[in-house]
Amino acid sequence: MSRPPGVLSRLRKPRLTTILLVALLLLQFPLWFGQGGWIRVWRLEQQMDAKIAENQAKQQRVRELEAEVRGFKDSPRAAEERARYELGLIQPGERFVQWGTPQAQDPANAASSQAKGPPKGQAKDAGKAGAGVGANGQSTKSTGTAAGQP
Repeated sequence: MSRPPGVLSRLRKPRLTTILLVALLLLQFPLWFGQGGWIRVWRLEQQMDAKIAENQAKQQRVRELEAEVRGFKDSPRAAEERARYELGLIQPGERFVQWGTPQAQDPANAASSQAKGPPKGQAKDAGKAGAGVGANGQSTKSTGTAAGQP
């Protein structure tokens, strides 16, 4: 059984299209998966977008803090107002007044708490006490004025 000479020569020699296809694949591999490949560029673009969004949020926070600093510089009462509302501070000689209704208590707890006196952090004379804890468990804040001031 002999084969024709043309068939054997075609099996041993790679076709030109096969060689070109392999060369194309070898050239494409670094383009997609190499150090500067498309996949790496895509990931870096995603990281860059995330950093840009983070920077914009931080720039907004900086603008808010700058506005707050300008408010402290322009108004001498701004620091006092912030201390009153956020920290619950009062000036010496001021009377502390808490508005609102206390939470309902059990009759057994109400009798025992009246016998013990005011809770810790809350003095009987509110003019001498700073910020404390009210009957409903909330922090108390100053709403009065200093004695002799309108």
